[in-house]
Amino acid sequence: MCTGDECGAGYLNRRSFLAGAAAVIGGFGALGEQGIASEQGKTPETRVLDDPKIQHGKVVFQHGGKEGIDGYLARPKAEGRYPAVLVIAGNRITEEYIPNTCAALALAGFVGLAPNIFHTVPESAGNLEEIRKAFAAHTEADTLSDIQAGADYLRSLPFVKTDGMGILGFCFGGRMAMLHGARAREIKAVVPFHPGPVTAAEIAQLKVPVQVHSGTADRNVSVSSIRELEKTLRAQSTPIEVFLYEGADHGFLAYTRPYYQPDAAKLSWSRTTDFLRRHVK
Repeated sequence: MCTGDECGAGYLNRRSFLAGAAAVIGGFGALGEQGIASEQGKTPETRVLDDPKIQHGKVVFQHGGKEGIDGYLARPKAEGRYPAVLVIAGNRITEEYIPNTCAALALAGFVGLAPNIFHTVPESAGNLEEIRKAFAAHTEADTLSDIQAGADYLRSLPFVKTDGMGILGFCFGGRMAMLHGARAREIKAVVPFHPGPVTAAEIAQLKVPVQVHSGTADRNVSVSSIRELEKTLRAQSTPIEVFLYEGADHGFLAYTRPYYQPDAAKLSWSRTTDFLRRHVK
């Protein structure tokens, strides 16, 4: 999930994206849950990682039959087979709200997986130049391949239903969620949070239901751009729901960020899980 000026029209330009992604990873990506919790004096309302009904942790899976990449997986503890949802982050998946998103999906009766689309960036990368260099050759096609590898891994798990899955994403991850949804037949629903922009041609084949969440005070993804996305999808008869949260800025769901808004986070998450339950079974 990006902050500052790295979202918006810059995501259509590879150079701008690299600069923005590097800024996110090098900056807010290092801020953990304690950064916000300590300011509030309590655990964030939407943090569910300690819930005893779920199990979660890091996983590694094959990518093209070769070297594995990592991800974060959460599932209900109860025996059974569950529908799956991919979680596409806009930065490193080690920022706690991403594992927490997977955990919240598990609480809602899904298996959540966040594939590490930033796996080319080593944890040791400590400055923007190192981060840019590590990510420079990783194209959006490579990222879509990473996402597909995550989907293939999910389908291989004995506790995952294999007749379809959902995908949600934040900022750049929201853009990638829509691009993947336009290409992958197993995707049954897409939930972008304040997504980076897409062109009509890029999502022309996106026909499954889409639910968009964004804030009216988002300084990176304007309300007008969200309405334009809605117009594009309606014109091609894609089922679309748009929810705008009054006064919410970019990153309102992420309790690791300064713009976290508990009320908007809870409402948007309730809508998200209801939407996923309707379309991913």
